[in-house]
Amino acid sequence: MIRSLSRTFLYLWTALSLSGLILGGAGCANKHLSSSAGDQSMTTKGQTPAETVLPDRIASIEPPAESDLSRTQETRTNQIPSQTPESILPSESPALLQDRASVMIPDSTGLRDIYFDFDQYRIRPDAQAVLERNGQWIRNAFGKSLLIEGHCDERGTLAYNLVLGEKRAKSAKQYLENLGIPSSRLHTTSYGEVKPACNEHNEGCWRYNRRAHFVVQ
Repeated sequence: MIRSLSRTFLYLWTALSLSGLILGGAGCANKHLSSSAGDQSMTTKGQTPAETVLPDRIASIEPPAESDLSRTQETRTNQIPSQTPESILPSESPALLQDRASVMIPDSTGLRDIYFDFDQYRIRPDAQAVLERNGQWIRNAFGKSLLIEGHCDERGTLAYNLVLGEKRAKSAKQYLENLGIPSSRLHTTSYGEVKPACNEHNEGCWRYNRRAHFVVQ
């Protein structure tokens, strides 16, 4: 009887031990699974999730409005320094060219006119060489004399220009006398502005009217 009870107790103790081992193993497994799940959850929380870019959040670049484009072009145009071309002198009229040709080309005697600055009767350096050639011609033309005409441009009064023309003629005469031409062979007169060599109303023409003209007598 005692032996039978001992055996029964041994069976129960063995069964209880096995149950405890099974339950303990299951608990460890559950604990391991819980820990793994927790670690995975912590790992997922520690990572920065990639931002999802929705189609409606994609920036769209719209072309500039036509008014903005016009203002931009206008601004760029204003920033470009303007290039102003050099002044272009107007072409001389045929009348001026014809008048100039008649003034510059000497007559058959070879005598040429001399020219003066505005409102002046002083002999210019370029006129000195002309007077020397004219003086040489009259020196060799025996029995001839020269009439020196003084002329002006149209600016100024008629009376003033007559006086100025006379001064120009006398300046030319004085220069020829200094070259040795006898005063008796030199005569002067003034026409003022009434006999222009050029009829244009500009400086390009007036400079040819301020002159002393030589006529053989």
